[in-house]
Amino acid sequence: MRDGSCTLEMEAVHKMVLIYADGSRTEAFLLARTENKIRVAVPGSDDPLELTDVHGTWVSEDCEPVRVEFAWQGKTREQVVSEADCICSHDLAARLIHLLWNADEDSWEAKQNALPSDTEAFLPLSIQN
Repeated sequence: MRDGSCTLEMEAVHKMVLIYADGSRTEAFLLARTENKIRVAVPGSDDPLELTDVHGTWVSEDCEPVRVEFAWQGKTREQVVSEADCICSHDLAARLIHLLWNADEDSWEAKQNALPSDTEAFLPLSIQN
């Protein structure tokens, strides 16, 4: 402790982001929590900030609504994958299926050179578009 100040090291488990109505974001760390109140430390601020849960909305001491995002919440969001993300070209699909059954990259190239150009007519429907 020096000049009446101290440094407090917080764990990432308690890390959060406060998002205000105007869109501004502030990093904060949870100090204490009850059912309807949380007290947080904001880096660079001498005093902790207290937020109160009013009907599901966190409200600052200045009566400003604040959205609270805990660090662990950002890691649980799953990216939505569309069908278009899973479609590959006919050539790639044929090559992957060949490798699945043969596991030999060299035999694929030899087979490609030996096949006539209209091979698509002989491929199973599941490999074609």
